[in-house]
Amino acid sequence: MASTRLTKSLKISYHRMVSSIAFYPALIAIGFLILSWLMLELDFSESGKYIKAHYSWVRLKDASTARTIVSTISGGIISLMVFSFSMVMILLNQAASQMSNRMLEGMIGNRFQQCVLGLYIGTIVYSLFLLSTIRDIESGIYVPALSIYLLLLITVSDVFVFIYFLHYVTQSAKFETIIDRVHKQTLKAIEGSAGHHQHPENIWSVPKLAPQYVYTTSSGYYQGFDRKQLLTFADQHDLIISIACAPGKFLLKGQAILIVYYNEKLDPKNLEELLVMVDFFPGQPVSLNPYYGFHQLTEVALKALSPG
Repeated sequence: MASTRLTKSLKISYHRMVSSIAFYPALIAIGFLILSWLMLELDFSESGKYIKAHYSWVRLKDASTARTIVSTISGGIISLMVFSFSMVMILLNQAASQMSNRMLEGMIGNRFQQCVLGLYIGTIVYSLFLLSTIRDIESGIYVPALSIYLLLLITVSDVFVFIYFLHYVTQSAKFETIIDRVHKQTLKAIEGSAGHHQHPENIWSVPKLAPQYVYTTSSGYYQGFDRKQLLTFADQHDLIISIACAPGKFLLKGQAILIVYYNEKLDPKNLEELLVMVDFFPGQPVSLNPYYGFHQLTEVALKALSPG
């Protein structure tokens, strides 16, 4: 029971974390932080000192010049990031007002936008970490020149990503692009949740037993259930479980969520165990529930038909 509750809690926490707009940017920023540390290790190692001593084109003797380069890049990338995601906010506002508020979750969770944000934040983290290590030594060996040249390459990449990002945002703002994305996500979710088709002779018939209802203990959106654990529970107790409502429905406290056909009365421990196997959490992820995709497409159609 405790392991089941822990598994459910971890699953919900994982879903919330992965669906957050900050998840991928945080991972990428951590990656850049590790990269900056590795590059500094190379810069101040004997191999790095040898490279800078024998190849003058990768040497920066002036520490103030190095600081200026890094400071300029970090300031420029911050401005680039603010401008880029101001455009995203405008896009989200347009989608919410002209199509549906339900579209926002899918658009905020756009992986490409999150990766671009992570690239910008990672570049800023890299440059700030680099800025703190520049030393005033005339030989130039202790100026992290290799790391700075890598920062220049990353900055050039950021500029090209920004150019493509402008194109991507203008394309993703189109109605047909958004509708096509929701359509594909919904079809994929339907295919994933349909399962195997059963022949009529293999379908279970409802036994002639008095149904026992399992009621919710709190209000929330019903998102689904743990299929494996419910099947295991039903097999162990030799009973049949029926789901009382479709995924995506908001249930009030005390509403029936499960219907159980069993020749004995369920004890409170069994009822609690069954409730743990049912998922309640906020949000409307189309990937988990195709009903949300239909809701979004329906609202877009209604907005298109409305005279306003």
